[in-house]
Amino acid sequence: MREHRFGSSNPRADIPRMLELHRSGKLKLEELRTNTYVLDDVNAGYDDMRNGRNLRGVISFA
Repeated sequence: MREHRFGSSNPRADIPRMLELHRSGKLKLEELRTNTYVLDDVNAGYDDMRNGRNLRGVISFA
């Protein structure tokens, strides 16, 4: 039985395609981000997620 970890996607084909769409401006990932947190604020990000204030948070390691 084949295991489906990625749903119906094919990561080897789909990830490079999504990267190309992003680079060409056709996939605007920044618009999907709700909030950005620095690593020190990771707990605030989890709290926001649990309380419905954050749908797509990003943790910045820079």
